Order: sequence, then structure tokens, then C-alpha cells
Amino acid sequence: MSFSHPIFPPVRQVPSCIVALAWLWLAIPSPLQANTLTPIHHELEIGLNPDTHAITGLDTIHLPPSHRANSSVSFILHPQLTIDRVEFNGTLLPVPPPSEGQTLQPGSTRRVIEIPLPPLDGQDQPTILTLTYHGQIDDSPTASGGLRFVRPDDTNGHIGPNGVYLTYETFWYPTWEQTLSTYDLTLRLPSDWEAITQGREVANAVTDGRRTTQWKVNLPSEALTLAANHFVVQKQEWKGIQLATYLYPEDAHLAAQYIEATIDYLQMYTELLGPYPFTKFAVVENFFPSGLGLPSFTLLGEGVIRRGYIQPYSLGHEIVHSWFGNSVFNDFAQGNWVEGLTTYLSNYYYDEARGHQQEAFNTRRRMVYEYNLYAEPDKEYPVRAFHHKETKLDNAIGYQKTAMAFHMLRQEMGDVAFFKGVRGIIQEGTGAYLEWNDLLRIFSKGAEKDLGWFFHQWIDQPGAPTLDIQDILIQEDPTQQGRFTLTGTILQDEPIFTIRLPLHLDLQGERIHDAILNLERAAQPFTLHLPANPTTLAIDPEHHLLLGLHRAQIPPMLNRWETDTRRILIRPQTMTTDEAQSLETLLQRLETQPGIETIQSDDPVISESASYLVIGPSAQRLLKSGSFNRCEKSMDIHPGHISIQEQTFEGPEMAFLISCAHPRDANHTVTFFFGWSPEAVKPVSRLLFFYGWDSYLVFKQGKVIARGMFQPVHSAREIIRHSP
Repeated sequence: MSFSHPIFPPVRQVPSCIVALAWLWLAIPSPLQANTLTPIHHELEIGLNPDTHAITGLDTIHLPPSHRANSSVSFILHPQLTIDRVEFNGTLLPVPPPSEGQTLQPGSTRRVIEIPLPPLDGQDQPTILTLTYHGQIDDSPTASGGLRFVRPDDTNGHIGPNGVYLTYETFWYPTWEQTLSTYDLTLRLPSDWEAITQGREVANAVTDGRRTTQWKVNLPSEALTLAANHFVVQKQEWKGIQLATYLYPEDAHLAAQYIEATIDYLQMYTELLGPYPFTKFAVVENFFPSGLGLPSFTLLGEGVIRRGYIQPYSLGHEIVHSWFGNSVFNDFAQGNWVEGLTTYLSNYYYDEARGHQQEAFNTRRRMVYEYNLYAEPDKEYPVRAFHHKETKLDNAIGYQKTAMAFHMLRQEMGDVAFFKGVRGIIQEGTGAYLEWNDLLRIFSKGAEKDLGWFFHQWIDQPGAPTLDIQDILIQEDPTQQGRFTLTGTILQDEPIFTIRLPLHLDLQGERIHDAILNLERAAQPFTLHLPANPTTLAIDPEHHLLLGLHRAQIPPMLNRWETDTRRILIRPQTMTTDEAQSLETLLQRLETQPGIETIQSDDPVISESASYLVIGPSAQRLLKSGSFNRCEKSMDIHPGHISIQEQTFEGPEMAFLISCAHPRDANHTVTFFFGWSPEAVKPVSRLLFFYGWDSYLVFKQGKVIARGMFQPVHSAREIIRHSP
């Protein structure tokens, strides 16, 4: 099964009973009124000493009436912070006792503090709570594990010589969850440090070896995030927006390309989505792996930054979060739609809008493959149940499947209605919390029909359509020479989806034919009238649908090895010192992963029903053994050079990552990693699992110079002609 650019017919007509319900959906009142409470305002004075992990704080909190109940207030504060003084409307109150004996979950920073308040003299009296506190915050980031980046390193907040990261999980100031706040922040830190947070910096001065900065955050947000380090700061104004980079001195030369890329994204997305919600956007280098979109800035790990602007999706994704997640808020307890829509508009739609059709196709294909490889049927859950990303399964559902759901929703609605709905989310939801049901209401309004059936099958239930074609029969039209009729039945496993299925047929005489079938039953007969005899039939070859695929329907690639239930690693028995050093980082990483069987052999054989990763000189010998017929049709290997897809690569600086179908079992794959010299292998081995989505990659001095995909074992159906 593979995926074709369909010529879509008019939007499918839904049954009249559903049309009658559309106006009921449109009449449901917006929840915004309930979600837009008066924000809390914090006047924060914070001092930081990175060398000792220390923080001092003074928070003057202006509380709206909605946050005072039963003559007390409750908030969350980091358990390592000690409250020194409490005032209410200028009157001293008893300091709450330390939380002795309080049990917190390991790694938790969620300590709830309750403070009794004296009665107010009148309803109009201000409600100002002032807290002074101090302590240490030192949760050093730890690697999140796995063979490739899925989520940032684990930390609830850190103050140290390597950097400062204080976020919503730190509770570094008195915090009310599910509550919006505004801030005035005065920050004091060493003079050779710079800090970045939300809002706009209004003052920055150095006195007596200490730097003092002041920030105003006027737009309500869910939390305040602060980063600080030995940054070199560069700024530029663009259409009333302050663009900035906060980079380490050794990376400061990259500032111009990041600002230029930011302008490119803002130009596109302000035209698509409307005015940028903030007064600044900053690209900030982080001291641990991360890709975080925060109100008015993004925090990207130094590994991403130092590769330069060659990975556009990370920056574009975080810029789109300026609208979705940082301006329109998402209550994770009700499901997370923000990541899927942001992924669709940045990781996918950017390429389509820029006319990069091959890149757009590659992204759709990868989304389908990633979903199928990681969302195993016995572990999968509905999109509505996705909250945040912890595992590759979460990523497959919350990012890839959800992005494809928005792509299919766009096809169902049409571009005009879909993007009207996207802008409607922003217009209705800015400064408020929206849930999946709100999106259903907004998109139904834009489409002028109820889309409940679509949200039910793609958002509320797990899975994707799994299809098969049977009973294919081709008959020549006896009344029209050269005309043919093709009939068959498309079978769909439970649960049954309502979809419009693109078909692509190759015909004799180098002709083609595209068609769309409306499917809504477990077994759906179809008839196609064709101008020539068909030779092959492909289901959705352009990957516009999210379909359930068997492993043999996915091309060979490294990530098929990673996700197999049985994984075997073959490493050489004997290596030179240079060869061993070139693979050292890769082998150390593999040794930390559970469930990998390791074989040491200089002349390996593929004997088991499993997926294999073969590395080093052993890979060269095995690849040219003549055992991989499907690969050999596209590749020719000789000492010192390889030809792949009629392109030849030679020279000692070349390394290769090549995946082939298992010679006897299409459900498994065999991946080879080697190079013509240890120097070529070493820079790739460290990042090997970032390159898991292609059948072959060619590296020159560690840089990708060619990549491509081999056909899966079962991609298109060969049609056997039946006589009438």
C-alpha cells in the first residue's frame, strides 16, 4: 500500500439528520466567559546567585476577589524555598510553618501552602499579599533516555554555574495553577550574566558587580519562565516587534541567520494567522537539550543552535506556539490539541505554502510511518487522551496523528473554511482556555455543518483505517475497443471509518488514472471505467490519509529496527583501534538500551526472524554478499565506492546508512552502517538515530549529501488481468 495526489471531489454530503444537528452545535455558547477570570498580578523582585544555586524573592501579589475563598489563600511554592515574611494589605501575618513531615513524590516540586487571611473592611478594599522567601533550586538536568531526542532533559528547575532555568514546574514564585497572571519583574544577577523572560525588557544596568534588569509582562500567561546564562545579546526591530538572540559567545556569529529565519516565519504566519501576539521574539540557547516554545521566546538546546539554521522545523514550531499554547491556552486535563495543530502548521504546512511539494510529501509520509511504527494497537489511545509528550508513543499520537487529523479536516472542509476556523480559534480563544469541544464548535461553524462525526472517529476513538482490496476483476468493454472496467471490493477492519480514499492506477501506454472512493462500510464494492488496461493499483500514494499499515508496507529504515519486537546488533569481532574509536559513542549508547541482542562476528549471517543493525566493516561484507536482492536492484557496491539510485559515491570521507528488507521475512529489516574510513564514521555515529526515516543516507565529513527511500515489499498491487 502506498500513498497519490488526489483530485478531490466536492465535500462529501452528510446525511440530512446530521445536517439538522449542525445548527445545534453552532448554538452552543462559547465557554470563554467561564475561562477568562481576572488575572493575578505579581510584582516580583528576584535575586540569583548561580554559584550557590541560591534565590531570594519578594512577591507583591495583587489578588482578584475570585482567588480569595473561605478567608484564606492557597498557592504552590517550591519545597526548598523558605517563607521569611508575610504581609496582607500592609499587616504582618504569621509565617506558615515549614512543611515538616510533608510527603512529596520523588522529583516533585508541588508543595501547597495555605495562609489564613483577616477579614476585609469592604468589598472594594485591595487584596495585596506580600511574601519574602529564599532558598536553593538545584535539580540538574538528566538525560531523558532513548536513542533519539523525544523530549527535553528532565529537570524541574536549576540555578547553577552552567545556567539558570526556572519554569512553571519549578514554582519559584507563589503560583496558582490553571490561573492567568501578569508580571512586573526586577531581577538581580552577576554582571557577566544576561537573563531572558516573557514580556519586554524595560531596564538593564550594571552596578557594583551586579546586573539589574526589569521586565514587564502585560499579556496574561499561565506561568513565568526565566533563563539566564553568559549570553551575547543581539536585537533588531521588525514591524514593531523586537527580535533578539541570546547565544553563547562561541555561537554569537549565528545570530543573523536566526533573526533572518525568524522574520521569514513571522512574515508568513502573521499573514496566515493574524497579528503576532507579543512585542518581542527571542531565540535563546539552552544548556541542556530542549525545544520549548514560551510566550515571546524559544529555548533551544545548544546542540540544535550550533548546527546553525539547518533544521527549520524546531524554530518554526516554536514560533507558531506564540499563537497556539502561549496566547490561546490549552487545559491539558481536557486533552492537548495545541501540539498537533502547531505541528501541522509549522512542520508540514510551511513547506506546502512555500511550494516545496517534495518536502511536504516527505513530511506527510513520515507522519504516517511514525504513527504506524510507534502506535502499537495494544498500547494506542485516542487523540483526546493525549496530554503531553513523554514517550515516542505520545509523540506518534499527540503530534503526528493529530497533525494528520488536521490535514484530513482541511480536506473535508476546504481551505477557505479550514483556515477561517484556525483564525476563529485565535479570535475567540486569545487569553482563554479552549478544549477539543471548542474546536469542534468553531470548525463546525466555519464549515456550516456539524463535524461531530469527523471528531468522533479521529479524536475520540483510537486507530486508523486498515484496508485491503479483494476480488479484483478487469473486463474489456465489448462495445468500446480499448475501454476497460475494473471492479473489486475494499475491506476495512473495525472500527469502520468514513473516508474518501484516493486510488492511483498505472495504465498501459504510460497513462494514469486517479479516482476517489467514498468508504463507510466494512466491505465496499467499487467500479472504475478506464481508458486503457490497468497494470498497477496504489492506495493513497501521496499520503493524504492516515491509514493503518503493516510493517511490510513501510519501507526499510533504521526506525523499523528500533521499533521491532526483536532487535539484533551485529558488531565486528575484530577492529583496528581507529575503527573501534569511531564506533565507541554509538556502542556506548546502544549498551544502555534494553532488549537488544548483540552478536560479534566478522562474517555475519542473517538467520533469525528479527531486525538487524550491522555496523562497521562487518556491514560492508554482508551488504555485498548477494543476500539482499531488493536492495541490489537499486544499489551496486564495490571496494571504495557505492552506486545508489544511479548516483556514485566514493572517497575516504564517505559514510553510509542503508536499510534493506530482511531477505526472508518482509516484516523485518536489516540496516547497515559503515564508512570508507574511521574518520568518516565517527561524526555520524554520535547522531545515528537522528537519521531513522530514510532507506539510505550518504554522509560526507558527517554531513548528509544524499538520502532516499526504497520501495516497501508490499507497496502497490500488481493487477492480474482476468478475461471477461
